[in-house]
Amino acid sequence: MHLVSIKYYLRLFLKGILNSYSQIFFSNNYFLAGLLLFVSFFDLGAGISGVLAIFISQLTALAFHFDHKNITNGTYTYNSAMVGMALGGFYQLNISLIALIIIAGILTFFLSIWFMHQLANKGLPFLSISFLIVIWLFVLGAKNFSALQLNEKNTLTFLEYFPSFFLNVTELIANIPFSNFFYLYFRSLGAIIFQYNDFAGILIAIGLLFQSRISFLLSIVGFSFGYGFYQLMEADFSQLIYSYIGFNFILTSIALGGFFIVSNTRSFVLLLFCIPVIAILISGLSGLFTYLGLPLYSLPFNLVVWIVLFAIGKRSYSSKLNLVAYQHFSPEKNHYKFYNAVERFSKMAYYSLDLPIIGKWRISQGHNGTITHKEDYKYAWDFDIIDEQGKTYHGSGVDLMDYYCYNMPITAPLFGTVIAIIDGVEDNAIGNVDIQHNWGNTIIIKHDDFFYSKLSHLKINSIEVKVGDYVSKGQVIAKCGSSGRSPEPHLHYQLQATPYIGSKTLLYPIGYYLTNQNNTFKFHSYNIPKQSEIVCNVISTPLIFDAFNFIPGKKLQWHYSFESKSEIITWEVGVTIQNQAYLYCPRTKSTAFFVNNGTEFYFTDFDGNKNSLLHNFYLSAHKIILGYYEGITVKDKLSISELFPVLLKSVHDLTAPFYHYLKADYSFSFAKIDNIHNPTTIKMNTSCEGIIFNKKISTINYSLEISNADNAIITFIGIQQKFKAVLCSTI
Repeated sequence: MHLVSIKYYLRLFLKGILNSYSQIFFSNNYFLAGLLLFVSFFDLGAGISGVLAIFISQLTALAFHFDHKNITNGTYTYNSAMVGMALGGFYQLNISLIALIIIAGILTFFLSIWFMHQLANKGLPFLSISFLIVIWLFVLGAKNFSALQLNEKNTLTFLEYFPSFFLNVTELIANIPFSNFFYLYFRSLGAIIFQYNDFAGILIAIGLLFQSRISFLLSIVGFSFGYGFYQLMEADFSQLIYSYIGFNFILTSIALGGFFIVSNTRSFVLLLFCIPVIAILISGLSGLFTYLGLPLYSLPFNLVVWIVLFAIGKRSYSSKLNLVAYQHFSPEKNHYKFYNAVERFSKMAYYSLDLPIIGKWRISQGHNGTITHKEDYKYAWDFDIIDEQGKTYHGSGVDLMDYYCYNMPITAPLFGTVIAIIDGVEDNAIGNVDIQHNWGNTIIIKHDDFFYSKLSHLKINSIEVKVGDYVSKGQVIAKCGSSGRSPEPHLHYQLQATPYIGSKTLLYPIGYYLTNQNNTFKFHSYNIPKQSEIVCNVISTPLIFDAFNFIPGKKLQWHYSFESKSEIITWEVGVTIQNQAYLYCPRTKSTAFFVNNGTEFYFTDFDGNKNSLLHNFYLSAHKIILGYYEGITVKDKLSISELFPVLLKSVHDLTAPFYHYLKADYSFSFAKIDNIHNPTTIKMNTSCEGIIFNKKISTINYSLEISNADNAIITFIGIQQKFKAVLCSTI
C-alpha cells in the first residue's frame, strides 16, 4: 500500500473515531470529541471497548464499500461507540468481551444503515435506535452463551485508583447552592457516555460550553424542566440518581431546541411540553423494562424526538418552529444562518419577474388603485410614461401619437408560452373607451401551472407572437396601445392563477427593478412597485457582468500584496451537485458560495478560514448590482459571525435564541466611472459595519475597481487591512 493511501486511511479512521464521539452530542467539534474520548477512558474498559466497536464498524463499512464521507464524519459509527462503552462499562474487559464487541460492532453498523435509510424516507433521524436494539439483544442473549466469561464490574477504573479525587469533586459540588440539582445534572451528562461520576459530567459540560453555548444552555434548561416537573409532581428521584435517566432530558432539549429545529423562543417553549412527556414515558416504561430486565437508556429521547419532528414536518406552515433544512452540526450555525437567510432572502419568490417595459415608465395605477384596480382585480399595475412636468404627452395631447408610451415596445416579463391572444381591437381616440372589449388587445403567457401573465390595452396589429410561441424574458412581444377600456395609452399588467382573459389577479412581486426620483435611483428586490413611482428594469453593464461572471471549471489567480510581501493565490470555481456555484481556496480550504443571476452577484454562505483572502472578497463583494447606476446604494445583511470576535459572539450566543443585540450590515455604492456609455473603469466602495445595541462599533471598508485591460479585471483593496489583490489571470 502506498504511503499516501496509508495516510488517507489513518486520517479516515482517526477523524471517524473522534466524530463518532462528538456526534453523540450532535456535533462535529474535535475539541468536544477529544474531551469525550478522554472522559470515556475514566473507565479503561469502557474507553477501549468504545474505540474498538467504532473501529470494527469502520472496517465493516470499508469492507462493503460504504461511503467514506459517512465513515469520516461518524454517522455510521456513533451508535457503535455507545454500544462499546455500554458493554465495556458493564462487563470486565477480557477476551470474551472483545469477541462480543466485535459482533456488536458489525451488527450495530448494519442496523444503523437500515434505520438511517428507512427513517430518512420519512424525514426523520435514526438517533440511537440501533444502539438500543443491540444492547437489549446482548443483555437478553449474552447470558445464554456459557462459553462467554462475562463478569460484571464493581467499580470504575479511575474511581478505584483515585477515590479521594472523585470524592473531593462530589464534596465540592455539595458546597455550592442548589447542589442536588448540579449533582444530578453532572451525573446525567456523564451517563450519556456511561461515566457515572461528577467529574466526568463537569468535563463534558465544559466541552459542551466550548462547542456550543446554545447546546449548553439547552442542556441546563431541559434538565431544569425535568427536575422541576419531578419536584412539582413529588415523583421519586431515585430514577434520576440511580438510573441517570436525566440524560433523556438533556439530549431531547439539544435535539429539539437547536439541532433539528432552529433555536428560538418557541423551540425553548416547545421543551416545556416535551420534557414532561419524557418524564411520563420514563415512569411508564421503567416498570415494564425492569420486568424484562432491560435498561431503558435513551428510548424516551428517541420516541419524543421522532414524534415531534414527524408532527412538525406535517404542518401547513412553520408557525415560527422551523426545521433545520441543512445541518451544520451546530445550533449556533443553524440559528445564525437561518435568520441571516430570512433577512436576506425571505421576500424572494420562486420566479424573478421583470417589468414588461423598456426604459423608465410610471406606475399610473398600482395595487388597490382608485380607478379600476379593485376587489378581484386589485393586484395589477398600469404603466405610462411622463415627462419632467409630469405630463403623459407632448403637444396638444389630442392624438395617440402625442403620448410618450404609445407605440413603445412591451416585453415578456418572464419565459413562458403564449396561450391566448386578442388582436384586432381598434385603439380608442383620446378620452373614449371601449367597454365592449374591456381588456382590448391582450396577450396571456403561461409561465407555470397556475401562474400566468396578462398584458392588455396593446396597440392593434402590433402583437409579434402567436399562440403556442415560447417567449424569453425581455423579448419584445407587442407595442403599447389604447385599446379596450383605455381613455389614453397605457399598459395594464397583472399576474393570475388561471388562463382566462377575465381572471382574478394574483399578488406576486417583481424580481428586481429600480425606482427613480429626482434623478436618484433606488434598487428594489422582490417588491411591489407602488402608484406614482417611476420604475425601470436593471440593465447589466457588460464590464461589471463579465468581471463577476465566474465560470465553473476556471481558476482565478490573484496577485496579493500586503506590506512588503506579495504572492499568487489561486481559487477554483466550481458547482455542487445541488447546482450551487462556489469559489474554493485550496490553500486555506475555504469555500464561498455565490449566485450570479444577471442582475446581482451575491454570496450566500462562507465556510473556512476567516483570515483568508477569500473571506475578504466574500465581505467586500457580498452583494454587487451588475448594472451601473449613479448614486445607487445597495444594502444587505451579514451574519454576525463574519465580523465580531469569537469571545463577543460567544457571549451573544446565549441570548441569540431570544434577542439579537449584535448586528452586521453591508453597504455597496458606485464611486466612479470613466465613461457612462462605454466604461473601461468602474470603481465601487463597500463597507461592513458591526453594530451593538444599534450603535456602530466597527467598520471594515473595501475599494473595488473593475477595468477591461484583459477583459474584466477586479482589483480590491482592504482599507483597514492595507492589502491589495488583483485578479491577474483566469485559466
